[in-house]
Amino acid sequence: MKNTNITKIYLASFLKNLSFFGSITIPFFIDWIQVDYTRIFLLQAWFVFWIFMLEIPTGIVADKWGRKYSIALGCLLFGIDMFFFGFSRNYYIFYLSEFLGALGFTMISGADKALLYDTLIELNEEKKARYYLARYEFFGTIGLLISFPIGSLIVSQWHYKGVLAFPFLLTGIILMIAFLVLLWIEEPKRVRSDEHFLKMGINGLKTLYSHKKLRLFTLNYATISAITFFMFWFYQTLLRQIAVNVGYFGLVGSGCNLFAAILLSRLKTLEKYLGISRLILFTALIPGLLYIGLSLNKNLFFVLIAVFSVVGLKLLRMPILLDFINQMIKSQNRATLLSTVSILEKAIIFILYPFVGLMADYSIDMAFMFLGILCLIFTLFTRIEEQSLLKEN
Repeated sequence: MKNTNITKIYLASFLKNLSFFGSITIPFFIDWIQVDYTRIFLLQAWFVFWIFMLEIPTGIVADKWGRKYSIALGCLLFGIDMFFFGFSRNYYIFYLSEFLGALGFTMISGADKALLYDTLIELNEEKKARYYLARYEFFGTIGLLISFPIGSLIVSQWHYKGVLAFPFLLTGIILMIAFLVLLWIEEPKRVRSDEHFLKMGINGLKTLYSHKKLRLFTLNYATISAITFFMFWFYQTLLRQIAVNVGYFGLVGSGCNLFAAILLSRLKTLEKYLGISRLILFTALIPGLLYIGLSLNKNLFFVLIAVFSVVGLKLLRMPILLDFINQMIKSQNRATLLSTVSILEKAIIFILYPFVGLMADYSIDMAFMFLGILCLIFTLFTRIEEQSLLKEN
């Protein structure tokens, strides 16, 4: 297989992350759809519930019939979800669209990393997987970096409420293009499982439960990722609280992703000076402390530092942990097990959504304090020691 396959995978990562709506979701829901945080997060809990239900079945589809087809179909379905948001203002219609979006999301989740990792195996580059995974995340982050400012600029330059839905439509169009690019990718040769769908799913869960080290890495990945995920929702609220114009929301979101891209591009350097175990620890500890800090301080400078750091560190730790997780699972079940890992993260988000939404409607400071304390607790109880990492290398 030629290295051009890697380039195509990076291009697909860039396109499917062109989320023009990402910097205006809170204004869209609060000012256009006119719902509060509780209803926003109930809708998102519905979205995550279906991700939870569909994650393993769609991972099995990718393992049996091909990762590129699974990811391509996922982009198509997620694009349809975006068109619903672009053309409708009915809050309850979004429950249908978010079901389709969840189905699309799960078709992508796990399968994209599995496609890249199996491509690396065919190229005999799997020992450098964490750096390829970091570059994969880097190109996705660049997509966010470009699209976020464009989305908020569109909203700020024309009639504010009248164009809040347009970034969703633009995102849907790009996802259709990503669908075509993914069909252009060459599927790596691999052993395909002959097991029944249900048996594959059960075996995936058994593997995760019985493999002590895999379970530890998965818990560390899923818990911290789930908690830091809420910054994607709350950074716009923070900017609204300190009276930042919506036209700058995209620049802040883009800046977060630029910071993440810089960190990802310097992964080798950070590993060299900190060591992998300290890097994993600090990328969990610092977000927890910053969440607590946000509950006490809304100074513009501190808000920007906190938002940039939580997002940047969340994205930095993902390829590191996914590399070690990939080392512990077999190719024929890779997408299924990665989907299982993703399920745990989504289950935590699903549980947190209603509580965090209610707290945010009552007091945003209470929500930040809660997330910060929870992040520190999980940092303590899922800590990965250096010895565990060395045994996997």
